[in-house]
Amino acid sequence: MKNRRYHQGEEQALWSLFYNSVHKVNSKDYSQAQIEAWAPSEWDMPQWKNRLRRTNPFVAEENGQLLGFAELEHNGHIDCFYCAHNWQRKGVGSALLNAIEANASKQGIARLYAEASITAKGFFESKGFSIEGEQTVSLREVQFTNYAVSKHISS
Repeated sequence: MKNRRYHQGEEQALWSLFYNSVHKVNSKDYSQAQIEAWAPSEWDMPQWKNRLRRTNPFVAEENGQLLGFAELEHNGHIDCFYCAHNWQRKGVGSALLNAIEANASKQGIARLYAEASITAKGFFESKGFSIEGEQTVSLREVQFTNYAVSKHISS
């Protein structure tokens, strides 16, 4: 498995990975209405392409297959951290987080933080993130529970 930055032209594949991850993995912790608000069947592909070009996410791949992706913002915020539904618990998330931490250290970022889903909370805890609190957020007029998590790293 290798980690690299996103390549233009991978937008549809990354959307499918995101969509399937939410619908097949997060669905164990969230209602159907929440899942559909989070990853709707009808999606604005031009907006998604613009987002990926702007955020330039890390991508995990093996033999040309995209296994996961994650975004790191300049302030240490981790967003869109997803592993393919059929690659859960196979080291993809760990590899992506290692890439994020290495990049954050190079940028002088001392603290990483994210909003972890119920599903991802245990992963982030196992990687040394502290749970700062449970929160309720709204997306497309649907409320969700997630967790503010953070970790101090060496820069």
